[in-house]
Amino acid sequence: MKCSVRFKPDDCSVSMDKGTPIIEAANVAGVDINSSCGGKGTCKKCKVIVEGSTEISTKSQLEHNLLDKGYRLACQTYVTGDVVVFVPEEARLRTHQILASHRPHGLESLSPLTMSAQLRMEPPDLMDNLGDLERLARAIGSEHDEVHIPIEVLRELPNKLREGGWKVGVISTGQEIGRSIISLTPGKAVCNYGAALDVGTTTVVLSLVDLSNGKTLVTASDYNKQTKAGDDVISRISYAEEGGLETLKDLIIQTVNHLLFEARASAGKLIGQYDITALSVAGNTTMMHLFLGLDPKHIRYDPYVAVTNLPPIVKARDLNIGINPEAPVYFVPGRASFVGGDITADIVASGLHNKEELALLIDVGTNGEVVLGGSEFLVACSTSAGPAFEGGEVASGMRAMSGAIERLSINNRLEVKYSTIGEKPALGICGSGLIDLVAQMFLRRLIDKKGRIQESGSKRVRRTDEGRTFLLTSSAGKEIVISDSDLANIIRTKAAMFAGCSVLLKSLDKSFLDLDRVYIAGGFGNHIDVENAITIGLLPDIARDRFQFIGNAALAGAVLTLLSEEKRKEARRIYEDMTYLELTTSQTFFDEFSSASFLPHTDISKFPTVRGKLASEIGRK
Repeated sequence: MKCSVRFKPDDCSVSMDKGTPIIEAANVAGVDINSSCGGKGTCKKCKVIVEGSTEISTKSQLEHNLLDKGYRLACQTYVTGDVVVFVPEEARLRTHQILASHRPHGLESLSPLTMSAQLRMEPPDLMDNLGDLERLARAIGSEHDEVHIPIEVLRELPNKLREGGWKVGVISTGQEIGRSIISLTPGKAVCNYGAALDVGTTTVVLSLVDLSNGKTLVTASDYNKQTKAGDDVISRISYAEEGGLETLKDLIIQTVNHLLFEARASAGKLIGQYDITALSVAGNTTMMHLFLGLDPKHIRYDPYVAVTNLPPIVKARDLNIGINPEAPVYFVPGRASFVGGDITADIVASGLHNKEELALLIDVGTNGEVVLGGSEFLVACSTSAGPAFEGGEVASGMRAMSGAIERLSINNRLEVKYSTIGEKPALGICGSGLIDLVAQMFLRRLIDKKGRIQESGSKRVRRTDEGRTFLLTSSAGKEIVISDSDLANIIRTKAAMFAGCSVLLKSLDKSFLDLDRVYIAGGFGNHIDVENAITIGLLPDIARDRFQFIGNAALAGAVLTLLSEEKRKEARRIYEDMTYLELTTSQTFFDEFSSASFLPHTDISKFPTVRGKLASEIGRK
């Protein structure tokens, strides 16, 4: 039996089988609904209003007053007849604040994955009767080495050589990955472009690069379409285990192909699909597995082993990527199941592996990765930070989208001032806003060091069956609040990050005061307020000039490896030389995590400036 599912205010309809979840119908209709838990019914962010014949799962635990108004969880409601679904603003995925900026590459010379050249050959005669391919190899300078050429290109070779009067534009790979012809153009040199890709769990960013001069022409970004299967890598792995591997692979390829089309259209010059002849990809280990269609299930189980941390170079045709089918696709190598190629790319971009200083690199996201070292050594770990800073596990939390509170302050009268992304009415609060909120509440004594909301005489503090809540604002007909349980999740996330840093330092008998530099990478890191991050104990209390924000370093590293053979070699050396610490079995980590599960820490002497702020607040009162 087929059922009509109409979505409002989009005014689009799809016909679905009886028993289909509304969230699946929305995916088919192209209506993006927020479902950070991957359809498990736990995040409750996919609340829609439904009219018509449906059945509700027992997991659909909404308050009775919402159910009476027609609200349902899209992931736990199944169509049994024709229905109309209204998707409110707060349930939608909106424009995301994605960090695409990164440092200029600064390379003195280029040795990209593919190179273009114009070749001139002497025509054959009775004294020089080499075959056309061998004549081409001689002109390239590879007559003693095998030149690989796709059969489709080989079939075109005779006509193209003669059409161009024995002059031909050639795009080929270098000896580093085996000389291979990508394309031939009669008579002239050809333009040659490549793409660099940062595949994040939440967002994907692509830069289109002119390989002849290394200039980035345009950068495009979008959500990773895999977010429909959950916000974090464990949710994605679970989805793959349940038969969804092919779906996840298709979703990321769809995302990449959309960005390639968008980048080509925005480049300001005519660039065809076949003109893009190389792709360099950086991403965490799970994302690389899903990109390649590799089974990721062993990543999540002891001993946490990947299919590969050093993926082979493959051709674009093998992945259905919308560029030249013969284009090489290079993957920046990762180090372990939870320290992937994105972190290697961060290191390449920061240059910390070439410097004598002792540096810490922090990449805060759904997972938190940390690297410690310099030119003499590198040691890394990953912490299960959780999705709190990505808007998960917080009732009013949301990703960094338009309408998200991103900056916040609380004055002595406990008045809340805030700004939102896009200056839109507040719909929720994102990671940078949550850090500001917790810091400000702590300094104003609205919460204690365990993050529990205190009675303050303010009407913003309320009691509920689950504990106390604090009202930030009422906006767009919705109250945005923070609760005791939300605060506990945020503190758990920041504690995991700080503990990971502490374990790495202790493993080498170092302290935070020994650090010469702290690199903060990633989109989220670029938007946080350092003072507030230190106040809650997310970042160490050290000289502020030691912190350096390096933007989207994963994308920058992908660009570098696209353009430079030396940078690709550096990435390989990082993979070979970096030591990985597994924290799941580390008692030191659990001890450090317990100590960091307070504001800012159980040992306040580690945070002297925060102690000074607290003393000033007491004196002011």
